[in-house]
Amino acid sequence: MSHLTKHSKNAETISLDIKSQKKYSKKTKQIKKQLNDGSITLKTHTKKKSSQALAESRGLVYIGHIPHGFYEEEMKGYFSQFGKVTNVKVCRSRNSGKSKGYGFVEFSNPEVAKIAAETMNNYLMCKKRVVAFYVPFEKRPKYLFMGRPLRRLLSSKFRQARQVESKNKKIEDEDVEKTNAMTVKKLNSKLERLKKRGIEFNITPVNKLIPSTN
Repeated sequence: MSHLTKHSKNAETISLDIKSQKKYSKKTKQIKKQLNDGSITLKTHTKKKSSQALAESRGLVYIGHIPHGFYEEEMKGYFSQFGKVTNVKVCRSRNSGKSKGYGFVEFSNPEVAKIAAETMNNYLMCKKRVVAFYVPFEKRPKYLFMGRPLRRLLSSKFRQARQVESKNKKIEDEDVEKTNAMTVKKLNSKLERLKKRGIEFNITPVNKLIPSTN
């Protein structure tokens, strides 16, 4: 061990093989020289921002009175003239998948979002007066943009078809039983709370409920 220390005390990398020590030491010096002259660089790993930190660093704009045909793709393309758009959401009906006439546009910079909101508020578009205002982080709707931002926005027709399919999909018997059990449990819980307040009901829950498809 003392022999190894004697031969490698000035080395920047220690090899367990004494014969290979000079080679490793030379290689280390070469790498250090390349780092100093900039011919190679080290890749640093930065900690990814949490979803909350990202949301705080961005700006959100509410858009109301959206005209027909002005959906995700059109909104992203139009608002990109103000600055980088990081996400777009058009709020849609769960039953039909059609636009509810309002949505949100997220910008990478809050100041850009404020300018876009001020510019677009009361802007006349396709015979509709658009409503736009900046949404502070504390008033930002929860779970507005679920998951990672899409690299490519899905078409409005595809989104609508997916909503309709999800709402009208065939319900399996197992799912019906789970829904029935949950409904009965909630009803019993409500009856118990009413009973504690002195209100008596003679309702007997029947486990033959069918979830509504309307």
